[in-house]
Amino acid sequence: MKQLTSTQHSALGRGWRAIALSATLIFTLAACSDGGSSSKDEEKHLKLSGHVESNSTGLADYNVKLYASFSGDGGSWVPLGSGSTNRGGEFTIRYALSESQQAQQAVLFVEATRGSAMLASAIGSDNSRIDTPIVVNDHTTVATGNAFAQFISASGIAGDAIGMYNASQMATNLADPISGSVGAALASSPNGDETSTLATFNSLANVVAACVAEESDCAELFAAATPPGGTPASNVLEALSNIVKYPSYPGYPDDAADPIFGLSKGSPAHYLGLAARPTNWLLFLKVTGGAYSDQSPSNLVNAVGNIAFDALGYAWANDNYEPQYPGQPACAGLRLIKFSPSAQVVPGSPYFGGGLSGAGFGITLDPVGNIWTGNFGFEDPPCIGTPQEAPHNSVSVFQPDGTPISPSTGFTQGNISWPQGTSSDRAGNIWVANCGNDSVTKIPNGDPTQAINFPLGPLAPGELPKLKPFSTVVDLDGNVWVTMNRGDSMMIIAPDGAILKTLTAGSDPARPLINHPIGNAADSKGNVWIANSNWLDAPCPASLREGPATNPSITLYQGDTHEPYPGSPFTGGGLTVPWGISVDGNDTVWVFNFGPDGIEATPTTALTGISRFCGADTSKCPPGMKVGDPISPATGYMSDALERITGGQIDRSGNVWVMNNWKQNPNPDLNPGGNSIVILIGAAAPLNTPVIGPPVPLAAVAAGKR
Repeated sequence: MKQLTSTQHSALGRGWRAIALSATLIFTLAACSDGGSSSKDEEKHLKLSGHVESNSTGLADYNVKLYASFSGDGGSWVPLGSGSTNRGGEFTIRYALSESQQAQQAVLFVEATRGSAMLASAIGSDNSRIDTPIVVNDHTTVATGNAFAQFISASGIAGDAIGMYNASQMATNLADPISGSVGAALASSPNGDETSTLATFNSLANVVAACVAEESDCAELFAAATPPGGTPASNVLEALSNIVKYPSYPGYPDDAADPIFGLSKGSPAHYLGLAARPTNWLLFLKVTGGAYSDQSPSNLVNAVGNIAFDALGYAWANDNYEPQYPGQPACAGLRLIKFSPSAQVVPGSPYFGGGLSGAGFGITLDPVGNIWTGNFGFEDPPCIGTPQEAPHNSVSVFQPDGTPISPSTGFTQGNISWPQGTSSDRAGNIWVANCGNDSVTKIPNGDPTQAINFPLGPLAPGELPKLKPFSTVVDLDGNVWVTMNRGDSMMIIAPDGAILKTLTAGSDPARPLINHPIGNAADSKGNVWIANSNWLDAPCPASLREGPATNPSITLYQGDTHEPYPGSPFTGGGLTVPWGISVDGNDTVWVFNFGPDGIEATPTTALTGISRFCGADTSKCPPGMKVGDPISPATGYMSDALERITGGQIDRSGNVWVMNNWKQNPNPDLNPGGNSIVILIGAAAPLNTPVIGPPVPLAAVAAGKR
């Protein structure tokens, strides 16, 4: 098969170095210098000007400090200069960068403090200059606190260089660092007044403004943002970071039990915030690929199934269906979509060809950066028997630049049938779960001419599948764990294709260990979590045994013994038809619900939530929690931005990207797909990307010292 050449690898490296150099220029030359100076003087005598304000009112006598996080210094927190605001809130900071600092990627941060009050901003740009002064205000503070939540500590902001740079770009979706206004992505469709996210953002800005106005409100904020069992926050940014990491308070839905909501409603409340307390304080940014929310053939996406991130944090997503108007037949999706780390559509995307055909849950990157998708062949029934009828027998492969490697039919070798889960192991072997014929296909070293099919159970010719393999995940030993959606089981398959063990529902019918399973995910230690939907019977090709969707759960299997962890299965935390599942850099478990229930004739008005559980590393959980205890409230983390979710993954900055795969109340046979992705800003501990095999936490997440 076609692999990346050394020239392509070199070009990719040059591209990233160009990004890094551009970022250096952004944060050095872009901070305008004195006119008439030489190039050498320009390097020594830089300045950054701006305005510190709250509620559009300049703030005098604030101490303003400029910091940078440099990639070559391990992302440490380096002071560059300081100044103070005049009566109108204006400031100028002069600073210098050494030659070595100019050669590194850097992110600049401005902090303005007076007493306990703090306002902050992260400065970023896609250009090589910032020609106007910046604004540091309530909105830029909330944007910085959320986008950098996983990199903030009492000692500063520091961490993975790529994750930090990407976070600076994500922050601009929330607030414009030049004008200080709400970011264009948050202010407009599909966000704006169409979801509660902007109001949540404004409520948090009111909390910051309250601290600016009253010292006592700062003390109340710091106390409210104390981590469970920890010490109170030491400053506003740390408080905002803690609110993201622990976004729900006890006592819901009692408004009085949430001090953050109380602060947001105090006087002055400058911005139009929430009228009622939310289930959580996370920011759910909705992405459709443009400033629209209505479905039409001109949309970018329709029923995105799953997502994967490359080494630079770019997101790759697949489409179940072609974009179409509501209520119109939608045939198989034919596109692969690439988003920047800030959720902008990459020029040239979407990509076509390579045999793409209604790709489902399966998408992965291999060790050389190629993107693989499993072509399940999703389509509405009216498409069957037409020239648009989808095949269900291939995988597609694309280079990192979007060029298809696979032919127009896809790669079909290895008896692929209705493929779902598609995973690479660390040796570059691709594993495909064949929902349609109860088998898995191994593509050794990514070479389809060597593809091997391994049957997982007896199946007569023409017989419907009895097991329905669905999701695949690779453990530390290279074994592949495959969920059997109809078989109520999970099989562990050795690298040579031998079945090592079949895990079953167990002996207690009231608490089955495996129950209509869908997604599975490994943690950093090689343990495997499984999402038990208690509902889905995958349509490969027919759904004949749907469950009641009344007993959803998740189960943990230990990587060393292959036995269920004591106490499994685990419930609560807002589980409702769990579908996708992912583990973050703290081994915390995130579950993506297709709920609020199964697809019923009676429409539902309930919102979907995202569930979160304490993982195998209980030291990263709130004190007193055990493995499998829910961290999210009984509602889950709800938002009106969410619909029916399938896949979800965590990026290098700690953002959780989830797929609004179906509408809340769909017609299952006529364009049921949703047309958006939702990003939970800064919500999870970041991961090294791409995730191949068990996830690898980013070692540089811990903040450096001032």
